Amino acid sequence: MNKMKILAMTVISSLIFLSCSSDDMLVQGEQSKELYTGYKLKRDGAGAYSFDINTEDGVNIGKVKNTSNNTNELYLSFSNDNFTTKSDYGSDLFFNNGKFDIELISENSKKVPNISITDDNTIYTQRQNNTFLEQYTITKNDEGDYDLEFTVKNNVTVEYKKENDVYEIHLKKGQKSNETNNNSRIFEKLEGELLQLHFVSHIDESAKGNSLARIRKPVIVIDDGEDW
Repeated sequence: MNKMKILAMTVISSLIFLSCSSDDMLVQGEQSKELYTGYKLKRDGAGAYSFDINTEDGVNIGKVKNTSNNTNELYLSFSNDNFTTKSDYGSDLFFNNGKFDIELISENSKKVPNISITDDNTIYTQRQNNTFLEQYTITKNDEGDYDLEFTVKNNVTVEYKKENDVYEIHLKKGQKSNETNNNSRIFEKLEGELLQLHFVSHIDESAKGNSLARIRKPVIVIDDGEDW
């Protein structure tokens, strides 16, 4: 009888240990997984920016405008409600002196991904119509790569270059035009490195007595963040 009691207690103890271990593994899994599944940054034909982010179920998003460094801070945290969130912050992005940043701050991660944009702010100032880019979107896909889609003006050619770890999209007018104004390209971002995209419009300023000018705008820099 004593042997039976000891065996029963051993089995119960093992089950309790396995249950606790499984709970710990679930908690660790929740703490390690990324809270968002993707995002899309867009500039429309009028020059206005929007930012859409898709999150996992049960994730809440809070926003803080950090005016000291022109940063839109999005805080992602677990919530008791089970819902899938797609949030659009297009009409409420903080944009100052032709630059803004977006930071994705998750409660379960020490890394803070950052998207930095340098461009004309059309909310408060008139858009400078001196580039050949009409609109663009950048989407972080499921593989962690970035899909760039953009539209250029008529009779503008597109040429891709890479110099000093910067991807340059050169836009030139007056040459043989592409078959379509719509263009797309996938960019791979290496871990620990910045993804830098520069649109470069080649503008003829001979009427002003100047030679060909290069306007580098917009400039997009994507950083996965570092542990802090």
